Amino acid sequence: QPKITLVGHFRGINEVTWSPNAAYLATASDDKTCRLWDATTGDALVEFRGHTNFVFSCKFNPRSNLLVSGSFDETVKLWDVRCGECVSTLPAHSDPVTGVDFNRDGTCVVSGSHDGLVRVWDTATGECLKTVYAEGNPPVGGVRYSPNGKFVLAGTLDGKLRLWDVAGKFGRGKCSKTYAGHENARFCAFAAFTSVNPLRQSVVTGSEDGKVYLYDLQSRIVRQTLEGHTDAVLAVDCHDQLELIGSGGMTNDKTVRFWAPI
Repeated sequence: QPKITLVGHFRGINEVTWSPNAAYLATASDDKTCRLWDATTGDALVEFRGHTNFVFSCKFNPRSNLLVSGSFDETVKLWDVRCGECVSTLPAHSDPVTGVDFNRDGTCVVSGSHDGLVRVWDTATGECLKTVYAEGNPPVGGVRYSPNGKFVLAGTLDGKLRLWDVAGKFGRGKCSKTYAGHENARFCAFAAFTSVNPLRQSVVTGSEDGKVYLYDLQSRIVRQTLEGHTDAVLAVDCHDQLELIGSGGMTNDKTVRFWAPI
């Protein structure tokens, strides 16, 4: 039985994210809103209204006082968590925004879009600091900052993950590594970093073949595939303290699985 059930959205939910202080959950939905929830009681706290199309991604800043959201309305919005007010709207892309994330000190936001662009923004000013893209501009399905804040991992619908150097205003903004082997051509599949074993850091991604792929961060080889889902795997995340990887399967699977990689 679930410990709590969050009831409030009236269309599908695209992302659920924990606040770093563990007090809140935020959700992004096709009903064009994000919502804030008490992570202990499940009570609805704040509704973030302003997007004009599906909201696909949301993330908290490290202080848990700002929420960033990306929408199919092609904008990125920053919200005050306490009152639900929009503090900034970035006309970020020319196609749906499929992924957003804060860096580790909250000074920058990264966004990815079906326009093929990955963009880094100054949180305070809204200035676009850097734009990177792969050859051929494959649609971007998700973005994630590295734990050290120097790189951005972007998944694209050409079946590849790319690690971009975006450190500071003077970062190279170039692709450092490319990971290939999983299948990703139709859906937005999320990826994450894991330090389950600090000596063997990995990049983890779901795949449309129903597997979870772990790539060696440095060598780029497929270190391990986790098999068990019976449909495409789009949602993955890592819990370093518990040394677990979580994954979720699509329609014909409908399971959430937890893995302890070897």
